[in-house]
Amino acid sequence: MDRRLIRGGALSALILLTGACTNTMTRAAPADLPTAGYLGEAQLQTLADRFTPTPQPLDWTDGPAATGPGSDRWWMAISQAEIRAPEAAQHFDCVLGTRLNQHPRPALTRLMNRLLVDTDALTRRLAETAPRARPIQVNPALEPCQRVNAAMRDSPSWPASGAVAGAAYGELFAALAPDRADATRRMGREIGRSRLICRMNWPGDVADGERIGQALYARAASEPGFAEDLEAARAEVTRARAEGLTSPACAAERRAFGDLSN
Repeated sequence: MDRRLIRGGALSALILLTGACTNTMTRAAPADLPTAGYLGEAQLQTLADRFTPTPQPLDWTDGPAATGPGSDRWWMAISQAEIRAPEAAQHFDCVLGTRLNQHPRPALTRLMNRLLVDTDALTRRLAETAPRARPIQVNPALEPCQRVNAAMRDSPSWPASGAVAGAAYGELFAALAPDRADATRRMGREIGRSRLICRMNWPGDVADGERIGQALYARAASEPGFAEDLEAARAEVTRARAEGLTSPACAAERRAFGDLSN
């Protein structure tokens, strides 16, 4: 094998890892999820009633399989498997030109994780109505991009919770940084697509998840207390962007996604 290829793959992995690991002296510790999101039972059920799974054949096509193990996009999909704040905020570092995880951002972390609680509650509710096997369950020969236990392998594929969270985060960061709205929404879609590349969800699960995430964010944003949380998080993001820091992962991200910052 060409040693340059080995070196290039190792370098991509190293860049991704250095981007994922911010200064441990100042970085916020992993946060426990809050006990409540923004949506109550009635609001969650109203949202759940709006969505049914997109019909699709459950076979693995060449499209997602072509972006396979060892590619730049595969490494990025591994990184984007983390959707819990504060770590998940770093997925938006490059499109915002900052390092959100360099210092604690408690308001942003709380806001993202409350949306994640709603994401989990809604996707669980929807999955119960239409359980669909994951790609790695239908075809055990497929290699996932993360460690998978039996419970995860056997859990429902629809809707793709990572795509729901990614789309909701994309809308959130569009509100936090309106001048980068298009780029943050594109990054939200890439977070969802990472679940497809990881062989964890089918294409229709990801596409449905994106629509569900957009609807979830719109509903959560209308709830009491959300606007106050948003303003507190916006102040943190504004300060972070003024710090003048950049992420070492951005070069690898451009190779994986193209330039999403435009």
